[in-house]
Amino acid sequence: MDRSEIAERVAGEVRAAAGSLAAAMNNLSGPYGPQYRSCVKELYFACYHVATALLASKGIQARSHDAVQELLALHFVKPAALPTETTRKLAALMDRRHTSDYKTFVEIGAADLEEFRPWAAQFLHGALRLLGKSLPEVEQSPMMSAIRELERLKPGEGHGTSS
Repeated sequence: MDRSEIAERVAGEVRAAAGSLAAAMNNLSGPYGPQYRSCVKELYFACYHVATALLASKGIQARSHDAVQELLALHFVKPAALPTETTRKLAALMDRRHTSDYKTFVEIGAADLEEFRPWAAQFLHGALRLLGKSLPEVEQSPMMSAIRELERLKPGEGHGTSS
């Protein structure tokens, strides 16, 4: 990939992450009450797309969700650009996303969201910081606003435990 392809790919992944994060937030405040199952799923995809953007910024393209985690560990966690817990937390969030999608008999509630919310906000913020100069402000701004909202979020306050 040349520089323009890399920049386009990074920006596209960040836009996808912003859309997933917005969907996660909308799943908490929609007209039918909080949908924690969908929220956890979208939160995972926000993190996944940002992780993919980080890899794309180095010209790396992963072929699976597991490969994203392995390559993120190799290129960002091992060199200490991201905290050591990053891949463990991302894997746990992916597992919770699989539970949300395929194990409908397992309840997903506010506690599940609260388990991942602080880490996801920190990860997304840190990843955008790493992308920094390679990502125009116009691409970062919507994502930063959504991350600030995620940081303020208090799952379960005034909400039912709909799954």
